[in-house]
Amino acid sequence: MLQRLEKEEDSSCEIASTFSSLQAEVEAKTRKLKKLFAKLQSVKQEMGDLHEEFCRDRVDLQHTQDVLTRELKLKALIIENFISPEEKRKILSRAFFDDDEDVWKLRPVVRQTGGNLKRPVSSASRRPTSEYARIQASVDHNPRYKGENIMVVELDPAVRTTRDWEGPVVAPRVAAALEAALTPLDDDLSIDASLATLSRPRAVVSSRKEKTKGKRSPGARVSPGARVDFADLINSHKKTLSTILLEVSHVVLF
Repeated sequence: MLQRLEKEEDSSCEIASTFSSLQAEVEAKTRKLKKLFAKLQSVKQEMGDLHEEFCRDRVDLQHTQDVLTRELKLKALIIENFISPEEKRKILSRAFFDDDEDVWKLRPVVRQTGGNLKRPVSSASRRPTSEYARIQASVDHNPRYKGENIMVVELDPAVRTTRDWEGPVVAPRVAAALEAALTPLDDDLSIDASLATLSRPRAVVSSRKEKTKGKRSPGARVSPGARVDFADLINSHKKTLSTILLEVSHVVLF
């Protein structure tokens, strides 16, 4: 309306204006051209502002649409996995859109029978149960006070999937040789620290227990003059170990 009035005013001024000379007409046309150019610039500025505002509104609407789409997919996934189809149909049948308030609403639930709900016979079981019966059912396994789960069945044992560890079998000859080698000596060795003995290196005094008829006598000892060289002891142990190794190799090969 304002633009129409301005247009009519300009046309009336143009008709009423009379120019005395060509210079006056040129000046009037120049002023009118400047006025129109300024109006053009203002219109362009207004168009730029409107375009920027439109872009911002479009971005906001796109973001809102993405958020609503994500929320809708989440709600649809929850309904599909956690709500039964029957309950879903009931809610959809009650839902309606209110044009006045621009929201979705649910119609009130209408009972078909029109009567009150049936009072439950018991809060914890399917039949009326006294307090004494509940206590007895929790303490005793007698099915007299139970309306369900009257049989208590033990758990089925699982099939064993492992077995006990059994050590390797050793041949009797190898076991006897190892036992003979690992058995400690029955000899009592005592070191003679006298001056005569210290002058002889690698000499020790050995007092062996006397053996009579295959039995040892704890009280009997050899005279302190008997001496045993360490080299002889080492050689005897080497011979015993070599015998054990031969026995083990013989068992492994054959």
